[in-house]
Amino acid sequence: MQDAILMALERNYDIRTAEIAQKQAQRNNTLGNAGFSPVINAGITASESHNNVRSDLANGSQQNNPNAKNTNVNPAVTVNWTLFDGGRMFLVKKQLNEAEALSETQFRAQIQATVSKVIQTYAQVTLQQKQMMAIDTALKLAIERMKLAELKYRTGAGAKVDYLQARVDYNARQDDSVTYLNTFANACDSLSVLMGNNDGKLYKVDDSLTINLNLIPADMNRLKELNLSLDAYRHNSNISRLNADIAKTYHLPTLSFSGTYAYNRSTSATGFALFTRTYGMNGLFNLSIPVFSGGNIRRQSGIASLQAMRDELLFERHYTVIGRQYRTAWRNYRLATAAYNLARENISFARENIEVQAARFRVGMGTTLELREAENGYVQALVRLYTAQYNVKVGETQMLELENKLITRK
Repeated sequence: MQDAILMALERNYDIRTAEIAQKQAQRNNTLGNAGFSPVINAGITASESHNNVRSDLANGSQQNNPNAKNTNVNPAVTVNWTLFDGGRMFLVKKQLNEAEALSETQFRAQIQATVSKVIQTYAQVTLQQKQMMAIDTALKLAIERMKLAELKYRTGAGAKVDYLQARVDYNARQDDSVTYLNTFANACDSLSVLMGNNDGKLYKVDDSLTINLNLIPADMNRLKELNLSLDAYRHNSNISRLNADIAKTYHLPTLSFSGTYAYNRSTSATGFALFTRTYGMNGLFNLSIPVFSGGNIRRQSGIASLQAMRDELLFERHYTVIGRQYRTAWRNYRLATAAYNLARENISFARENIEVQAARFRVGMGTTLELREAENGYVQALVRLYTAQYNVKVGETQMLELENKLITRK
């Protein structure tokens, strides 16, 4: 099982896509993305022209140049910086922090869900493998009874109908074996997909499952803090609340600064200024005060506040859902442990019963019907034991997933 979990952690597609989403959120969470940093750009423009120029000037002179060359070079550095936006940039940074925390929670929740699925699917493969072992046991018992019934029939100590019934039972067990083999193959295929494989292999898994029969339910208040699904809803609610606060900042004025440092060099073959050079810097402060926007700011603020209320209600609703799921998982686990203890006790009685009936049948004291019923009872007891063990493992896994205990935080 540990090998299957490690392979799924490395190759599972859902985990890998969730990890990429987490990295995206991490890279988005910067001061620049929140609006704290200035934006600085550098650029240059250059132009050159060749013209045939003839000019009659006011003083009576004349300029004639068939190839007048004009050049202009203008490099510049500009800066734009929002100095005050009503505190919006601080709220956006908090929102980015929440988004990163949400992506981390979703990533860990995906790991937890995948590990849970791997454990339950692995347990299903183990169950099918053990049920095939039970069917093999039933085949061996059917063969033994068929041989005894045939021997008694050949020697005249038994009826032919006993032999025929044993033969029918043997064929039925063979059909059960083929059916369980198909179910086993399907379970292996599901396990392969969870591990990121697509090879359709049949696996040989552990013969038994390690189960915990002594789990204690967690306090519901602690569950509210531990459950990753609830944590994701909490982060979503916080993001919506911050978004409502951000919408309110659009009622406040915005103060920004823009500055330029530029150099300009121009040459002209005609005209009064044959050469011009200027350089220096200039700055501009801009104060923008929202006066009227057709009610759009108020509308957007109201919508954001309603969305925050909606997400808060979704969190509370999901808490009730998780509580119900946890109580159901605990009841199922408790029922499965009781059934497992009973099945484990019952298997010894079923084994002893079949031994007694087989001995009675050999000496002619028992009937084939009695032996057949003992065989069926033993096989059913085996199947109940294996199924109960599987149910305990599933219930245990579901409880640990809800308590966020399947994986440890690194």
